[in-house]
Amino acid sequence: MPQELEKKFSGLLEKRWTSVIRLQKKVMDLETKLQEAEEEVNSGAPTRDRRTPSEWIPRPPERYSLNGHRSPITRVVFHPVFNLMVSCSEDATIRVWDYETGDYERTLKGHTDSVQDVAFDSAGKFL
Repeated sequence: MPQELEKKFSGLLEKRWTSVIRLQKKVMDLETKLQEAEEEVNSGAPTRDRRTPSEWIPRPPERYSLNGHRSPITRVVFHPVFNLMVSCSEDATIRVWDYETGDYERTLKGHTDSVQDVAFDSAGKFL
């Protein structure tokens, strides 16, 4: 009987240990992918090294044509939580858009010269 048990359980510890190592490697790979995804979310877009050159510039057909600025647009950013997009322009305005519907929301005025940059904080509370 002891020989039967020894035969039955021989190599079991090695097999379990190999399984643990394999699973640990998968966990580490998934943690790396999660970290990369969080970085993409925080930056607002996939990092350039994760995209092919053909994806760097949007291709037609465009989803919406957002008309409203009277001068060239200098920057566009997406809200990290809500479906808002903000654009700033050389016409000294900042415009807020709903990017799901393409609808214009509001204009933020007050600048005396062109607005060159706009950004949200990581939580999306401040513009």
